[in-house]
Amino acid sequence: MTLLICPTYMESSWQDVLNVTTYHLASNKELGLRWFSQLRSNKERVQFCFNYQIFRNKLSFWLNVICGSQHKKHWEKASELRVEGNRCFHDKDFGKAVECYTQSILSAPFPRPNDAGEHHEELALGFANRSAALFHLHMYKECLKDIERAFQQGYPQELSYKLYQRKGMCLHYLNDYSYAKRAFSEALHILKEGRLDTKKMEIQKKEIQNLLKLCETPRHSMPKVQPYDCDDKQTLPDISYGRNSNFPSASSAVDVQCNKEKGRHVVANRMLSAGDTIFVETPYASVLLPNFYTTNCHHCYDKLVTAVPCHQCSQVRYCSEHCCKESWVKYHKWECGNLDLLHSVGIAHLAFRIILVTGMPCLSEFLKNKDRTDDQEMYLDTERQHCIRNYLRVYHLVTHSREMYVEDNFQYALTAALLLLLLKKVRFFCSDDNHTCSDGCSDISFESTPFNKEESSGNNSQDPSNNSDFIQNLLINSHDKTSLVAATGGLCLRHIQQLVCNASAITQLQTFQAENETVLMEKQVRVATAFYPSSSLMNHSCDPNIITSFHKDKLIVRVVKKVSPGGEVYNCYGPHFRRMSREDRQKALIEQYFFVCKCEACEGNGEWENKFQALRCNSCEGPLRPLNDISRTSCIDCDREQDCAIQQQKLFAAHDLFIQGLQLAEKKFFKDALEKLQKCHKIREKLLYKHHKQLAEVRDKIAWCYSSLGEFWLAVGFLRPTLVTTSEQFGAHSIEIANELQKFSDLLLNAIPQLLQEGHNSKESFIRNVFRESHEVISRAVEIFSIHYGSHHVAVKELKEKEKQLEGLS
Repeated sequence: MTLLICPTYMESSWQDVLNVTTYHLASNKELGLRWFSQLRSNKERVQFCFNYQIFRNKLSFWLNVICGSQHKKHWEKASELRVEGNRCFHDKDFGKAVECYTQSILSAPFPRPNDAGEHHEELALGFANRSAALFHLHMYKECLKDIERAFQQGYPQELSYKLYQRKGMCLHYLNDYSYAKRAFSEALHILKEGRLDTKKMEIQKKEIQNLLKLCETPRHSMPKVQPYDCDDKQTLPDISYGRNSNFPSASSAVDVQCNKEKGRHVVANRMLSAGDTIFVETPYASVLLPNFYTTNCHHCYDKLVTAVPCHQCSQVRYCSEHCCKESWVKYHKWECGNLDLLHSVGIAHLAFRIILVTGMPCLSEFLKNKDRTDDQEMYLDTERQHCIRNYLRVYHLVTHSREMYVEDNFQYALTAALLLLLLKKVRFFCSDDNHTCSDGCSDISFESTPFNKEESSGNNSQDPSNNSDFIQNLLINSHDKTSLVAATGGLCLRHIQQLVCNASAITQLQTFQAENETVLMEKQVRVATAFYPSSSLMNHSCDPNIITSFHKDKLIVRVVKKVSPGGEVYNCYGPHFRRMSREDRQKALIEQYFFVCKCEACEGNGEWENKFQALRCNSCEGPLRPLNDISRTSCIDCDREQDCAIQQQKLFAAHDLFIQGLQLAEKKFFKDALEKLQKCHKIREKLLYKHHKQLAEVRDKIAWCYSSLGEFWLAVGFLRPTLVTTSEQFGAHSIEIANELQKFSDLLLNAIPQLLQEGHNSKESFIRNVFRESHEVISRAVEIFSIHYGSHHVAVKELKEKEKQLEGLS
């Protein structure tokens, strides 16, 4: 429930504005939340926010404060950043130089009239300089792309010989000798038109001629360097059993069914096996999180190697010109220059994006006909049939608006009202080709945005703070353009409500180096939020039979356990029975999704989850039940009662030892840390159940310390039992056990050379067992990663490389 707080502080965020406004509404008897709660349609809820001056002032003020031109392009800034890049290049810090040149490229105006003026070459120079840094990083394919971009943006003709020479060298490294010869020949031709003095021209000419000769004898040419940007891209998997003609993005092996108890849900119509791909879905709409603007493409979310800029703002980055143009056409032409405001509303940005990608022509057609019930036939004669049918899949997702707290619904409505004003500001409603513009707007072309559109001071419709006519029009209940605008506000609110239950996080696997500098760690990081209408129809289970992964913005759903014909396909909405207690799961699901989960994991006795935090039975060594108020309990296995007060005291001491050991290890005092951690381990091993989380935790830290000291075989001995615990807790085919196996394989590959060098090769059976264990660990990890992410996943490729290393050691 939203916390109502007194407005005694500065409203520094949109959430502050919402909290203060909600406080005023709840405190005002004339307005009151009671009035708002009686409204039954989303259109009325949004109109309510325009009915009162206090709300209108808040909306207009926030629109004025946040929307600005701080991300406008400036050639002066681009030039400064390019000079900084030159300094880094001179210092041979090529990675930093690439980033400086990228920032220069983002800041440089495009060479069109009234943009760059006399400094029209700035963008081309940025691309050319970045290509030089990329060349020194052996990123030849990316270097070639930047060379072409420099030419396209008007790189000076008299300097072009440099780029052709660099192009030829890249092609030579990539073994494309015929095209390399063409590039060198072009460089020689252009050199004649250069402004070099005679001496420098002869030196440059000789250098290019020598490079040209190398193309005649490629076997004895430049040393071959493995390109940094080698082709390791994942590919999209095929949908198992073919595509479903009646269920977009789904396999023909699944269908949608509907009943009163479960609503719409997904069922198998044949036997599904682990590894089957049942969804490959492109999001209807999605947004990149601001924290990843510098590392991921703004449109497809692929990790950036080099960036392509927006034509108008310096805020976003793209992986290619294709993504840049597609983004502009679909949504960025309205968002350009307004992203700070959209960031301020959080996840509601995605609701705004849904409106944009749907488009006003489609929305207006939909709104005029949405009360009809024959959804399958109503649009058959219109050219927008496909667009509207796609939108219907989003529109019909549940909102749970009646179950939401009235305070939350009001805050969502106020946010929708703000977004409606932004839609008016960017002239979105003028994009409906069935209507003339009612607010003085004109269509925005690819070259035109709020940044370079000159607005007349006499035209009040362009001023976000002067919305009186616009707001009054929203309150008119007619069938003209203004009614459609008001209804769009209701749709925006509907999508905000839907996001609470239907939005999906797009994640990417990030690899980072552990402090011991030996073991690589991996974790899934959320980079974007998206709407996937088809896969959203899967119901929840705390023990799901599918797993999701992503290829850029594409959602991939794979089966992880068998599903019989007629069996339901279950997703997990977050609360997983292996990661959360039943009580916490139920609380989370009720608060966000408004239902009580009755899956098998929730209907069970609940004792399974206790054993990972259970004490050890003195009699049978099984797990004990949770302690009562006087520190007594009984064993889950043998049911024997016992007093555990003394064990608790010893475990407190063990915890202190663990913290001390961890602090020493973080300071890299690994030998001292081992002394503390091994004492802790001795106590915990005696008192805790064998699969207790804290026992696995201390073993993992001991393995870390031994690994940091180069004692890999000792580290193997302590990490091995944690695999059993991880498997018990998360499942034998879970991604958690796959990650642990990958870490364990790193230790084994480091331990084997040591064992061979230390004379263990005299014990052939021992060495054979180590090699066999290593093969089994890698094979098992490959199998699990393949089921979860497919055989082309980077983790699978890394494990197969380890297999080759293992064969080399044998």
